[in-house]
Amino acid sequence: MKIQKSYTDDHQVKITAEFDAETMEQFKHRAARKISERTRIPGFRPGKAPYAMVLRHVGDAQVSSQAIEMLVDDSYPKILDEEKIKPYGPGNLDKIVSENPPVFEFSIPLDPEVELNKAEELKSTYSPEAVTDEEVSQFITSTRRNAATIVPLETPAAEGNVVYMSLEAIDSKAEGTEAQLIKATPNQVLIPSKKEQPKTEWPFEGFARSLISHKAGETLEFEHSFAEDYSDKDLAGKKVHFTVKIESVKGLELPEMNEEYLQSLGGFKTVEELEKAVRSRLEAEKTEAYDDKYYLDLVDQLRKTAVLKYPPQMLANEEEQVLHRIEHDLSHRHMDLDLYLKIRKTDKESFIKEEVKPTALTRLERSLVMDALTKKYELKVENKDVEAQVNKLVNNLIMSGEFAEMQKEFGQKKFAESITMDAANRAMEAKIRKQLLKMADPSAVKTEEAKTEEAQAEKPASKAKKAKAPKAEAISAEKEISEPKAPEAEAKEG
Repeated sequence: MKIQKSYTDDHQVKITAEFDAETMEQFKHRAARKISERTRIPGFRPGKAPYAMVLRHVGDAQVSSQAIEMLVDDSYPKILDEEKIKPYGPGNLDKIVSENPPVFEFSIPLDPEVELNKAEELKSTYSPEAVTDEEVSQFITSTRRNAATIVPLETPAAEGNVVYMSLEAIDSKAEGTEAQLIKATPNQVLIPSKKEQPKTEWPFEGFARSLISHKAGETLEFEHSFAEDYSDKDLAGKKVHFTVKIESVKGLELPEMNEEYLQSLGGFKTVEELEKAVRSRLEAEKTEAYDDKYYLDLVDQLRKTAVLKYPPQMLANEEEQVLHRIEHDLSHRHMDLDLYLKIRKTDKESFIKEEVKPTALTRLERSLVMDALTKKYELKVENKDVEAQVNKLVNNLIMSGEFAEMQKEFGQKKFAESITMDAANRAMEAKIRKQLLKMADPSAVKTEEAKTEEAQAEKPASKAKKAKAPKAEAISAEKEISEPKAPEAEAKEG
């Protein structure tokens, strides 16, 4: 076997393999024997027909085709071994250059290669924001609103009121059916105070407060210009005319912070206990959100200076996974991809090009950088790390009420395997994050370790169940209060 090898710019290797005529003849005989095992040849038992009889019965072309297939299957692993090629995945037989003598051309995707550059220059101060008293107060107020009694009002809308309305949006510069961005649909919104004003309010910041002083039966019309990078792509870069018809205004009678109400939130005895639990929860959530951004920013810094080599097949596989994840998430919203694309007023090809591909590229390259960090710093996960993550995952599922449901859905064995695998991934991610922190802000590592030791020292010996912070869940059924959203808004987040 003669082999010629050349590397391509897209991290694949091209192989030209030439075999002598004698090798091809041997494989033609093996192919004929195999064909005779599954083809009835009169006068002979399966697999016993002579070579010449098989050729006469099925033809030389079929025998040669089977021989080439068998020769490729036999020689391909030998080529990888002889040339010391580490493939990412299955290679492809691009061309049969010749059958006599047999000459084949293969393209083989190579394992990714990552060269981390300037890792020692990675610097970023770790400084998550503290939870303020105002945030604790707002959370508790939000929780009380969830248990509030809704009362119809005749007065104009004010802070803390719920406004029920019909909302329609039209592109001011478009005409016909293309102009309508949002059909007139029922919505309801809670008017926040200035301190509670969310920056991510839909359709734009300050919308709910613009309803203050207006009554039921009024129709409001106004225009708003959206930035080019606005998160809702249907509204981005457009001057939009809104029509809002107020149907009713209702007030919320909040429950008193008495003993009965505190008990209902999780067994709290005093307001101070509740505030402490809420602060602890908000600190955990704020730190988690900060960490997600902080560590991804560090990975992206390394990604910019790294040399990344990977074959196109690897990116294609990642694209498939991203698209599958989107379809899976949409199914939970009782929506399929076709309907989602119709709502978004786009087609599958554009959606994949503009959204799936960029997401897949980012995910893949971040993953490659993290794998490179794992190898460079020899990061390993111990059993105790996985066990700690398993306990955390199980506790979270129990607290959320999803444990029994998921165990039933997946089956006990598959559920246990899934939890263990997820826990192992989280444990490794924790190792990678700690390594990144050592590189970017070494002083923060000592601070975090000191906090951990202090927290462990303060753990009570008693195993009594602690009261948990209440969840700020949306009011169900007729008491539902939420920000108005476009029909596709939730799907975009997946």
